[in-house]
Amino acid sequence: MTPVGDSTARGRVLVHGLGRFGGGREAVRYLARRGFPVRIADKSAGDDLQEIRHSLADLPGLDWQLGREDEALLTDVERFVANPAVPDHHPLLLAARARGIEVTQEVDLFLAAYPGRVIAITGTNGKSTTSTLLHKALVQSGVDALLGGNIGHSLLADDAHWRADQIAVLEISSFQLDRLAAHRRVHGAVFTRVLKDHVDRHGTLQAYHQAKSRLAAAATAFVIHAADDPVASDYATNAALRLRYAATTPAPRSAGLIGGFVALRLDASPGQRIVHADALRLLGAFQVENVMAASLAAHMVGGTAHGIGLAMANAAPLPFRLQLIATKNGVRIYDNGVSTEIESTRSALQTLLGRVHWLGGGKSKDGDYATVAAALAPHIASAHIFGTAATPLAAALQALGTTAPTTVSVTLREALQQAVAAARPGDAILWSPAFASFDQYPNFRARALEFHALLAEGRAQGEATR
Repeated sequence: MTPVGDSTARGRVLVHGLGRFGGGREAVRYLARRGFPVRIADKSAGDDLQEIRHSLADLPGLDWQLGREDEALLTDVERFVANPAVPDHHPLLLAARARGIEVTQEVDLFLAAYPGRVIAITGTNGKSTTSTLLHKALVQSGVDALLGGNIGHSLLADDAHWRADQIAVLEISSFQLDRLAAHRRVHGAVFTRVLKDHVDRHGTLQAYHQAKSRLAAAATAFVIHAADDPVASDYATNAALRLRYAATTPAPRSAGLIGGFVALRLDASPGQRIVHADALRLLGAFQVENVMAASLAAHMVGGTAHGIGLAMANAAPLPFRLQLIATKNGVRIYDNGVSTEIESTRSALQTLLGRVHWLGGGKSKDGDYATVAAALAPHIASAHIFGTAATPLAAALQALGTTAPTTVSVTLREALQQAVAAARPGDAILWSPAFASFDQYPNFRARALEFHALLAEGRAQGEATR
């Protein structure tokens, strides 16, 4: 297959699975700008994809094949750019490999061509927040930096601004890592805690952890992870440095806390204080860990203590990450709609004070309702569950003997109404689903946006204030 940057003859590329967050679209643009004939296929031909097609109307010669996934799509194709959401057992992927067609992905296209240094961030929770914090710290320090990847922006779209003396902050998912070419390299790898997720996609927890390990193997300069994370700590790497973070006094080559300050200690000298934990706008001990990880990474590529600290102190929570978004009759309502597994919900519950009424549900990724119930039970005043997980999770809570009232609903609207009815002045409602969205929604964002719409509807009726 002709390299993307080569100026000689170029074979046809099939971009399969456009996705809803820009990766497929920007891969098409990137390849077309470089003279590759591009065929575009997706099993859907819905209105959302027609909008993407319209956005690419300025590119001549695109071969649009929406609403089909038959093997004839592979005719005269030399490279197959697969959407990360498309599993390896998909018939078209299997057929492509059987024909000897190179299978790649958008993130590999980027890593193959980008001239600067890449710091990639992965983990189970906190990837987007840590990536954003790192980018802000670098920019505040005067370092030329880009931000993209799984966070929702393709760095292929920024190719006109790529520089050799630049840092690209790349959020990368287990789906992308699972398909990452073995020879790809990044300057630094940053891990938030590696826990349990996506067993429905990877098949086993071990396979999920193995996918994450590919980032440590790809790092050349440094790897950063929590000191007490047994999974990331065990990842093999050839990186020159392994750095750790923990909510303790920092040892050399680590980040920690000194007198309430996030502090960095890269050698035997005293730690360098960056920002006081109480100055952060981010809520929760897990966010302090994200600040530590991002601060370490920023320092390693030229971030200054002043720039890092200022960026961390001013950073607001990202949308759908734990934040107070409304009050209703003295009840605080928190949004943690990004949660699709129990650990992020557990962390949110541990952060909030007073009586907390949990609102969540959706589709289980592994059918383990007992673990979810055990995590919820010590922290909730009541539970209001919707979706396919509602009935089995309610049964699991009952089996634990919890005294917290539990309601089961079909829809999010009904469950929110139940939570509002249960809460009293001084209480809190935590919207933190803890399950996947795919029983009723195309993705977590659509579900979170409906929650916001329901709150806005209530405010319009004079039911809530903020």
